[in-house]
Amino acid sequence: MVLAILKHNPKDRKIRSKGFSILLLTIIGLIFLPNTSIAQRLSLKQQMLIEKTLEPILQEEAGKHELLMGKGAFVQLGQDTLLNIHGLRYLFKITGDTVIRLDKSVYHGSNYYRYLFEYNGQIFTMGGYGQFVTNNNLESFNFDNKEWYLVKTTGQKPSYIKGCVIRVKDQLYLFSNSLSGNSIEENISDPYFYQLDLPSLTWKRFPIVQSELQNFQAEIILYTTDYIVVLDNRNAMLIHPKTLEFIQVTQEELGIKTSYQNISVDNNSLFFSNDIHHPSNENLPGVSMVTFWNNHKSKAKKINLNPTYFQQYPKEMLISILLGFVLLVFAIVIFLKNRIKRKKQTPLIQRIIRHNSKTLTTEELDQLLGIDHMELESRKAKRHRILAQIEVASPGLIHRIKDESDKRRFVYFVSRD
Repeated sequence: MVLAILKHNPKDRKIRSKGFSILLLTIIGLIFLPNTSIAQRLSLKQQMLIEKTLEPILQEEAGKHELLMGKGAFVQLGQDTLLNIHGLRYLFKITGDTVIRLDKSVYHGSNYYRYLFEYNGQIFTMGGYGQFVTNNNLESFNFDNKEWYLVKTTGQKPSYIKGCVIRVKDQLYLFSNSLSGNSIEENISDPYFYQLDLPSLTWKRFPIVQSELQNFQAEIILYTTDYIVVLDNRNAMLIHPKTLEFIQVTQEELGIKTSYQNISVDNNSLFFSNDIHHPSNENLPGVSMVTFWNNHKSKAKKINLNPTYFQQYPKEMLISILLGFVLLVFAIVIFLKNRIKRKKQTPLIQRIIRHNSKTLTTEELDQLLGIDHMELESRKAKRHRILAQIEVASPGLIHRIKDESDKRRFVYFVSRD
C-alpha cells in the first residue's frame, strides 16, 4: 500500500525518496531492534511450560509464582530476550511461542524482588529477600557453567538490598531500602541511598535528604516499561526514571484493594486478580501508569540523586558555621584589643619594645629613657616616675630583677607578650 501511494506522486521525487527511506527503516527496525512490548509478555503456553519446569523442585508451589512481572523479569541480551523469575534462579530464553531453560541452578528462594539488569553483555541480579534474610549480593550468570556467581563490590556497600533501583547509564541508585523483620520485628528503613558505579563496582553512600523517601519501606517493587511502582503496607510510590520524578499516593488511590492477592505487569499497566493463571488481562481490573501519571503529574517531585554537602549533613554544617562564627568573633576581639593597646603605646614604650635585648642594665634603661645625662639622684627619681607611668600605660612591660652575676645590682626584664 505504501508503494501504491508513492506511485501516485511520480513528480515529487523527494517525497518518494523519503517514503522509501521510512519503509526501509521500518523493516530494519522490525528485524533488528528489540521489541520491548513482546519482551515483557508471556503467552499462556509459555507460562505453562515454565510452570512445568518449576514443578519438580517447587512441587505444589510451582503454580504460585506470578510470571507476568513486566520489565522486572525480562532482560534483553543482544537479540535474545531472557526471563528470570524473582525469587528463583531459573533463566529462560524466550523464543517464538516456547521457552528454553539456560541454567542448571538447584538453589532457589533467596532473592524475591531482586533487581535484574544487563551490563556489558552480562546478566546480573542484585539483592532481594528470601529464607528470612534480606541479602546484599550482586550475582552474575555464567553462560558457560550455567550457574550464578557472586560478584565482589567495594566501597560503602549496603548491609541489605531490597528497595527501588533506578539506572542512569552505568550508575545504579538504590533508595527506599528496607530490612525485613520477618513478621516478628518491625521492618527497618535504611536512612541512606546508595550509588553503585558499574565500571568499577564501587558503592557510595549518601543520606536521604527528602522526607518522603526517608521512611518508605519497600515491600513490593514492580517495574513497568517506563515506570517503577514501590509499595509498602499502605502507600504506593510511582517513579518516572527518565525524568527522575516521583508521586506518592495511597494504594487505594492507585486502585489496589486489600482483597487482591495478585498483581501482574503488562507493559505500562498493572492488573489485579486472585488467580495467577490468567491468559489475558483484558477482563481484569487494572490501572495504566501513563494515565495515572498524567492525571497526578502536578504532585510529582524531583528525586535528588546529587545532594549538596549541606543537604546531606545539615546539623553538622550548622554546628561548623556557628563554631566558625564564634572563632571569627574571638579573632576580631583579639585584633581590636591589640590595636587599642598599640594606640596607647607612647613612642617611649614602642622604643623599649623594639629594643633587641630582653634584659637591660640600669645604664641601658637610662639611655632609652633619655635621662642618662642627669645627675645620679635626679636620674633615680626620674627613672622611678617614668617606670610608674609605663606600668600604668602598659602593665607588666618592665620588671626589675636581681642581676644573676652581681646580686648587688638590678637589671630590668622587658616582656613583649
